[in-house]
Amino acid sequence: MGTVLHMQVETTTQIDAGKVPPSRHAAETFSIDHRPSHLETLYRLTDRLYRANDMDAMLSAALDAIAEGLHCEKCSILLFDNDGVMRFVAWRGLSSAYRRTLDGHTPWQPDTIDPPPIFIADIAVTDESEIVKRTVLDEDIRCLAFIPLTSQGRVIGKFMAYHRAVQTYSESSKALAVTIARQLGFSLDRAMAEKARVAALGNLQESEQRFRLMAEHAPVMIWMCDAEGKCLHLNHMLRHFWGVDDQDLSAFDWRSSMCPDDVERVMGAMGQALQHQAKVRVTGRYRNAAGDYRTLETVAHPRFAADGAFLGLTGVNTDITEREESEKALRDSEERFRLVVEAAPSGMVMTDGSGRILMINVLAENLFGYERGELLDQKLGVLVPPDAPEHPPASASPQPVKREVTGRRKDGRDIPLELGVNPILTSGGLRVIATVSDIAERKRAEAQRELLLAELNHRVKNTLAVVQGLAYQTFRGSEQVARKAFEGRLQALARAHDLLTRSRWESTSLAQLAKDTLQLDGENRSRIEASGPVIHLNPHAALTIALALHELFTNTLKYGALSNDTGSVRLAWRYVEGESKLRIEWRESGGPPVVRPKRRGFGSLLLEQTLARDLDGRVALSFEPAGVTCVIEMPIPDPGEHACLG
Repeated sequence: MGTVLHMQVETTTQIDAGKVPPSRHAAETFSIDHRPSHLETLYRLTDRLYRANDMDAMLSAALDAIAEGLHCEKCSILLFDNDGVMRFVAWRGLSSAYRRTLDGHTPWQPDTIDPPPIFIADIAVTDESEIVKRTVLDEDIRCLAFIPLTSQGRVIGKFMAYHRAVQTYSESSKALAVTIARQLGFSLDRAMAEKARVAALGNLQESEQRFRLMAEHAPVMIWMCDAEGKCLHLNHMLRHFWGVDDQDLSAFDWRSSMCPDDVERVMGAMGQALQHQAKVRVTGRYRNAAGDYRTLETVAHPRFAADGAFLGLTGVNTDITEREESEKALRDSEERFRLVVEAAPSGMVMTDGSGRILMINVLAENLFGYERGELLDQKLGVLVPPDAPEHPPASASPQPVKREVTGRRKDGRDIPLELGVNPILTSGGLRVIATVSDIAERKRAEAQRELLLAELNHRVKNTLAVVQGLAYQTFRGSEQVARKAFEGRLQALARAHDLLTRSRWESTSLAQLAKDTLQLDGENRSRIEASGPVIHLNPHAALTIALALHELFTNTLKYGALSNDTGSVRLAWRYVEGESKLRIEWRESGGPPVVRPKRRGFGSLLLEQTLARDLDGRVALSFEPAGVTCVIEMPIPDPGEHACLG
């Protein structure tokens, strides 16, 4: 493109300076002047452009004016397309090969501002490329004129005039060419503006049609009113709501459907919006076609004409009846909840997920010594500080939690509390209901009980020690075996007492009782297998079972499976469904062959008679050659209520 500009300017300068070599085409060189009247040409062009109804008519008129006024048989008009490429749009006398080769060839870029025309007297003496020169010369063209077409001062295209002979343009011909270009440019500008206007109008009409269709069938209620508030349009959904036919719209008065209690408020809001030409949002109750009142939320915006005149309001009505009812039900529920919290027998505090206090009842206020207003929006850490012993976790657990913590009153005094944390998910997010109970009295009672239990345990141990001393004196000089057996039984009772004392004499686990009695932490661990669900025994049953296990354990150490290096014992227990009883099985194997004793000893009598009687159960002791077997069955409450079968 730059080469073309350089070539043209240079060529024009040579011609203007009279520097065309005299030996070349001198006989053919002449000046183009106005032979027919240029004014007549321009008159006919102006008249035809004025009467032209389309682009083709404008281009045809321009080509006639160019051919007539500039005396050329060949001419063309080119315009930039949407991609910024100069394309042939009209022509006279040009071959398709010429147009195809030079399509897009132009000295100007799109939107170049007011460029001057370019006149080339002889294409052959320019520094244009050989392919361009050859294409032009093959078309029997020597002289060319490039006349820019502009719109609002910017290039939109050009027209070309072609001559067979080397020629120069007179000033009047140049002026005519520029005038033709301006006239055509004005007409093209007008045509493009009209085309844009028609396209914009079509787009506007299409947009309005889409809006009308969308508004008519939208799943919301849409309306329009004039500047006085008179109804102009109701869409299908709103007409159906009120039961209004489209032809009756002019006579419809929407105010008549309003609930009397809402008239003053709604009309006041709508009147203000019309007076101040402003947006409005208002809620009211309206009677529908079925005669039922529904709550509608109205949002309306002002509508203005192109000149700024206020035309009225366009609004949307949304039926929020169910939402209003849900919100009322929620408010009622929250009020009931507040009353329950206030009537609770313990202190209650409600927080959000971050621990911010949202609600607190009177008992909690009195417990901590604060006024309600002092605690709302404060963190729970004010009542249970992070530096206090056993403070709650920073974030709420997803499961209910109950634990003992240390609280702090407003006066700075620490108090022992039982804190129950119950997270709930509400429409407002996570909420945590915390129950707080002062357990100072309970702590003092527990401490007193622990003291009494410790004293009782101490006295029982002293009593057992005295009994053991008496037994030692009684059995002194007698058989050592009897004395050791008696002492072993006393020690088994003592261990059971320790277990019960640790559990405050409420219950003890059968597994722990077996572990302590059979010394499963020691060398017997690999030879005694004990298994069964977690079952708790009351104190009486625990002492009795401890004596039974001791007797079986002592016997197997002396005579049974544990008296050699290969024997083993399996202790298992289970809850018998449907019979509400506990079944304990002791089985020995791998020991010396068992011989049934000829007489019942103390241990056998203890197991088969005393234990069965104390437990209100049954004891089956079997002396099989492969090993001793003992089965104990005793009634026990449903483990789902009194024991864990985990």
